[in-house]
Order: sequence, then structure tokens, then C-alpha cells
Amino acid sequence: MLASTALFASSSAQAAGELSNVTLTAVIYPIGSPQAFLKDSMTHPYGIDVDVIYELQKRLGFKLKEDRIYALERIDGFRRVKAGRIDIFAGGISKTAERQKIFDFTPAYYASCLGLLYNPKRHPDVKDVGDMKGMKIGVSEGSTSAAYVQRMGGTPVPFSNPIMAFFQVYAGDLDGVFFDRPPLAGFVNDMHFAEFAVTPEGRIGRADSQYAMMLPKDSKYTENISKTISEMIYDGTMDKILLKWKTPEMSILNSENY
Repeated sequence: MLASTALFASSSAQAAGELSNVTLTAVIYPIGSPQAFLKDSMTHPYGIDVDVIYELQKRLGFKLKEDRIYALERIDGFRRVKAGRIDIFAGGISKTAERQKIFDFTPAYYASCLGLLYNPKRHPDVKDVGDMKGMKIGVSEGSTSAAYVQRMGGTPVPFSNPIMAFFQVYAGDLDGVFFDRPPLAGFVNDMHFAEFAVTPEGRIGRADSQYAMMLPKDSKYTENISKTISEMIYDGTMDKILLKWKTPEMSILNSENY
């Protein structure tokens, strides 16, 4: 699997293989395409964050537990990282000041904004994320989205499964879902339902949509992994991964994203 997923050129970090005698437990939160998602197998996730983990493996030389990347819901992942049972947790994980008090983080390696999924037939006046006043809005449990929804006059309703929340919008149980915009846009493009629309790219949530890898606090692997991710950003590897997933605008080097 490592050979088939290795996408990019070797680097000095890879040659050094600083973690060649280490086995790591790597887990993604399947937030949705293109960031991290399950398609045809529960044991073979895809997406931007998955490609980054495999590139780290290629450069640093570590092994993956059971030669796989696991998938977990966000809250379960946070608990297991805190308990030291997960070495790397990724999948649209925002690097926030509050979380950095509890966990280690790598440098952010891509970024986006938050978006609103809604039914344009029921809410024809919605044009951007600020148009949610009085609406019942789904937010991912444990995410930073609830505070935004409250400030914009909506009522946040926590969910653990984004796909189920999307179909609550379809059914009318929720007026919208406020979430990372990339998987919302991917869902709308895949479904081709007139009952789904997503607000356009904007500034809302960019400060809280700087995506990084989460590690246990004071992990002995943070320094090596962080250094290698920085190399990947500045040698162009991250931009190649984003281009593969047709999301070059999510580059952390894009001035819109910092």
C-alpha cells in the first residue's frame, strides 16, 4: 500500500528516516471529501489528510499499526488522543488556541472556511452564511461552529454524523448545516439534488479552519512530524496534494488563508 500511495519525490527527511523503528497509530475523522472520507472500504480511507499521512510515512520511515489508517468520529478521536491511544489524528482537525492547551499540533498545512448547507426551496433568501438568523442549524459536536451560529442568530444543534445531518436538512428537520465548506461542496456536487445548496467561499471561519494533525500533549513524535510537514509545505508537496484533489485554493500559502 505504501508503494501505491507514495505520490511525491524523496526528501532529506525521508532519506534520514528518523522514525524508521517506530510503529504509529494513525486515525482520521471521515469529515468528507476531499479532506478525509471512506469510499469502498472501512479500512482504506481517502483524501487530503490521508495522502499527507502516507507522505509522512514515506519520508520518516515509520510503520502504521496493522498497516492501515483507522477512522473514528471526532469526539472519540479526541478522547483517545488525550489518553495517548492515538499517535496521529487528522481529518479537517482545526488548530485552535483552546485545543493547543490540551493537545500537540503540527503546523497547519491547508485551510478553508466554513459554509452553510441549506435547502434553497425552503430558504430562497439565503445568500451567504450570515443569513441564518432564526434557523435551526446543525453543527459538528466538539467543533468551533456553534459559537459562530449563535453570533449569527441561529440555534446550533449538535450532530456526530455529518451525512445524517445533511439528510436532516433534506427532510426539513434542520434548516441547515454549518460545517467545513469543502465536504459540503463535495456533497452537493455528488448528490445533484435541487434541495441542496451551499454558500460560496467567504471569510467566515477561516481563523478556525486552519487544518493540522493532532497528537498527544508532549508527544515525542511532534517535532519530527512537524518539521517534515513544514518541509512538505515549502517544497511544494502540499500544493501538489491539493491540486490532486482539485482544491488549490486551500493552500496554506494562499494569503486568503492566514
